[in-house]
Amino acid sequence: MKWLLLLLISLPVLGQTLSENLEKKKYYYSALNEFFLETYSKDITQAHVERLEKLLFFTGIELLEDYDHTLLEKYPTSSTRFILARRYFHKKDYKKALEYFGKVHVDHRYYPEALLLTAQVHGSKNDYKLEEVSYTSCQKAAEKEEGKADNVKIKRYYRMVYEICLTNKARRLYKEGKYKESLDAYGQIPKQSYKWPYIILEQAWAHYQLGDYNRALGLLVTYKSPLMDTYFFPEAEYLTALAYFKLCLYEDSLIVINQYYQAYRPRFNQLESVLKKNRSSQNYFYNLMFKKGADLGKQEEFVRHIITRLKKQTRFSLDFNSIHKINQEMKRIMKNEKKAAQDEFIDHLAAVKENMISKINYNAKTDIFNFLETVPFFSSELFKVNLEVLSRQKDLVYTNRKLAVDRARGDYSNVKRSRFEQFWKFEGEFWGDELGDYSLGLKSSCQTVRMESAEE
Repeated sequence: MKWLLLLLISLPVLGQTLSENLEKKKYYYSALNEFFLETYSKDITQAHVERLEKLLFFTGIELLEDYDHTLLEKYPTSSTRFILARRYFHKKDYKKALEYFGKVHVDHRYYPEALLLTAQVHGSKNDYKLEEVSYTSCQKAAEKEEGKADNVKIKRYYRMVYEICLTNKARRLYKEGKYKESLDAYGQIPKQSYKWPYIILEQAWAHYQLGDYNRALGLLVTYKSPLMDTYFFPEAEYLTALAYFKLCLYEDSLIVINQYYQAYRPRFNQLESVLKKNRSSQNYFYNLMFKKGADLGKQEEFVRHIITRLKKQTRFSLDFNSIHKINQEMKRIMKNEKKAAQDEFIDHLAAVKENMISKINYNAKTDIFNFLETVPFFSSELFKVNLEVLSRQKDLVYTNRKLAVDRARGDYSNVKRSRFEQFWKFEGEFWGDELGDYSLGLKSSCQTVRMESAEE
């Protein structure tokens, strides 16, 4: 049957293998599968290794996840080693993971990402020194590859890897209690980065740990911008309430808590009920990514914001791109090839596409439910803050005292600012170049006076 297909595929050069003829016509996904069928029972040569890397350049390596472990072991390429290392990492076999990441060639396109995951392996082993060394190496390797790349998308990919390594290094510094060094690292990530909306919250925590509650509150105000409406984190509401509490601005803290319970908690409950009905679906979350306004139910509108956030992540855009390329290959085969060839290749491509959709669906579902699992925790933490505020207010009454300073709008003198930081007055408008640079100017109200003294 294969020799017959070789004739039916109508390619210019006879005497070549079917996979080579498919590659000539740029049917890369079909060619990749045929290549494995043709070579699996043979001794793998350097020519085979180079050809496999060439095919994977066009298809991407994510579809290798669908192939058996023993098959990938047979092909000693940097791409297969990277996938095998990642599998070992997910299985928590850190020794094997490090061994295989170490086999990714320094000039390979996935070398920077291999260093990124190597750092994460060291972090999982609590080897923080090697973790930081690997992140630094990752940044250098990513910058090197970015400089060599001609394609804008490839440059963007390596810049993304660089920024992830930098972000993870900042997180490590934060965990070590090096808050100022952590903020310096976070400050190197530009606002154009897809990581930037997430690190605002992390920066706010660092300022909070340093006792700069005004800067923490100012950073969290950024999430109120219309440009950031898809980025809602219960943790941000919790930190806002906590910062007000630390300033003894109890009424402000209670307002944040009440707004959370009145506006957001019911939406989370509705959302959870909708999603649980579709938990076992193989495509509900994938299809949700393509629903538009009128097609969304009231509860689904909130999930759409979460989905929009997910779609901005690089791993999803890469998978979507693969599905698009598979669709294009299927169309060209249906248009240009005879029925026997269509029957042979379309079924395989459809199966690959279905696997990609299932993967996107699974990852989206996992991310959404992981997000939802944070809601009860932070709801509980906000409840504790609420109780503590009420307790403090009762203590003031019982001890016949009051806060020495009434709540005021704030003053510039209360704003901590380095000589490198710009200053803008917030006039109720969000400007793109100001986002992430806000600071409140509230004065701490934690000093108290006796009520009798106040009356006198």
